[in-house]
Amino acid sequence: MARAAAKTSDAAAGSGARLGATDWIDVGLKLLAGGNVEDVRVEVIARQLKVTKGSFYWHFKNRRELLARILEHWTDWATVQVSRWALSEGETPRERLEWLLTLPARSRPDRRGADIELAIRSWARHDALAAATVEKVDLMRADFFVALLSETALPDAVIRERAATAQAFMLGEALLKTGLDRDTRLANARAVAALLTREDPDPCG
Repeated sequence: MARAAAKTSDAAAGSGARLGATDWIDVGLKLLAGGNVEDVRVEVIARQLKVTKGSFYWHFKNRRELLARILEHWTDWATVQVSRWALSEGETPRERLEWLLTLPARSRPDRRGADIELAIRSWARHDALAAATVEKVDLMRADFFVALLSETALPDAVIRERAATAQAFMLGEALLKTGLDRDTRLANARAVAALLTREDPDPCG
């Protein structure tokens, strides 16, 4: 009986070792999207992965390290990966900006990107590391929008203004529940992209 239990324990440990850190991070992000940071608990993730709680320590020192890695993963996805996709999806500033601004409307609901962002921003209200991460992501996004619009012939001051507008529009599109259908949201985003890339310092004038 004891030998059988030992074999079961060894098998569970081996399964935990075969899982990568990203498996734990992915489930952590899923839990975060479905609630808040308090829901991201080691025992809950282990249960969903069907491994022992002890398997967690193959990859992380403690829960705090897991949370830090979740924030790192989100930072990479929300900035580097999205920026790389945008640069590969268009040849002109307008095409690239349109790709970015339509992304929230084009994303599948099961991607959970908006829910994860909302949960992390809520987490940042009472956690220094999360707050620093959100600030870093916001600054990186701002820099990317400025770089994208710098390909136009607009003055620097106008580029900064329009970059801030584009960033605010995209975040609002991702987080606000407007009740608009997908086609309307796409049309609105394309109109904003066209407006912000017009090489006219006062496109509304």
